[in-house]
Amino acid sequence: MTYTGGGGPEGRSGEPQEVPSCYTHPGRVAGALCRRCGRPICPDCMREAPVGWQCPSCVRQGARISPSVRWQPRRRGTLGATKLTPFVVALIVVNAAIYGYEAGHPAFEERFWLVPFEVHYMGRWYQLITSAFLHASVEHIALNMITLAIVGPPVEVAIGRLRFGVVYLLAAFGGGVAFYLLAPVNDAGLGASGAIFGVMGAYYVLARSRGWETQTITVLLVINLVFSFSVPGIAWQAHLGGIIVGAAACAGLLARGRRPAGITPTGVAVNLQALIVLIVGVAALAALSALPPGQVHL
Repeated sequence: MTYTGGGGPEGRSGEPQEVPSCYTHPGRVAGALCRRCGRPICPDCMREAPVGWQCPSCVRQGARISPSVRWQPRRRGTLGATKLTPFVVALIVVNAAIYGYEAGHPAFEERFWLVPFEVHYMGRWYQLITSAFLHASVEHIALNMITLAIVGPPVEVAIGRLRFGVVYLLAAFGGGVAFYLLAPVNDAGLGASGAIFGVMGAYYVLARSRGWETQTITVLLVINLVFSFSVPGIAWQAHLGGIIVGAAACAGLLARGRRPAGITPTGVAVNLQALIVLIVGVAALAALSALPPGQVHL
């Protein structure tokens, strides 16, 4: 095939000019040159690139040598605007199922709720975490699960399922340890609010780190903390411990360390970081729970 340039049927030079053919489909007119290798490509072979077009071969080659990015925190997030996520749904289902059993078995509740005296003198250390999956009433579990459904999904989307689980469980443990240390030794505590306060703390850390809007979560945290300290019968100790541990755990998961700018951590590196945060958090909280209960006064 031939084409003619401007200025007449023979072009400016007076010579017929040959139309380049696609290097993978001989006989087809090329519509562009590959941005990477410079070879002519037809419309069927044109793959859009950040600048210009690339051929399929160069696209495949680029995919092989480019790192696989498995974790990219979002830059924007809004409370209540994210659909329910898998780990949040699983937590809601587990809490609801346990409450359904707990409601008909008072002895089960009394064994697994958190009483500082029993933890220290009867060796029921598991209460530090099991109490976070028990609730006192339908209103209690409903309020906690609704809050989790609002705050949890944007955090899970931003940091991933595994890391969200680390934050939630560490915050639940932290809330239990704080109640153990700060509450009277014979008080009983139960509820997921310590863990949920931890998720709110994690959301605040993410909002500050990723440039999200922070006014809503700040108001929500202030209202809940004031409510916690002013209303009798609320385990403010667990709320305080949960928010501190949840925020600290999220900050640890987001820590970049010494890494060249523009380099994104691989999935293995991020999961290893989550494991380290989990181990350090559990070790620190276990050390605190070795202290006698009710000895810290705020």
